Amino acid sequence: MENNKIEIGKNDLKKILYALINELDKSQKNSFLLDKDLYWNIPFEELFNVYEEPKDITIGSIAEDWEFLQKVNNGREVLSYDFIKVSNILKLLAGAIQ
Repeated sequence: MENNKIEIGKNDLKKILYALINELDKSQKNSFLLDKDLYWNIPFEELFNVYEEPKDITIGSIAEDWEFLQKVNNGREVLSYDFIKVSNILKLLAGAIQ
């Protein structure tokens, strides 16, 4: 089993995220119409274990993820789980803006 550790610098990650946001800002669009909602959701504990088939695959919803994240805009504190929710949306958005 691999035991490689990857160090990701916070400032480097912030630069990348800001660059991606700047790329979004270059778009003429103020919103994005996504034509897919449901996706396969693999629990975090199983997601990075490529040596075993995931046993607990469920169905996730982009609409539910977005609704959950909107609570941050309404004053809810950011949760670590928000990173997972936004990553689901970014995966779909990446395909939509190509």
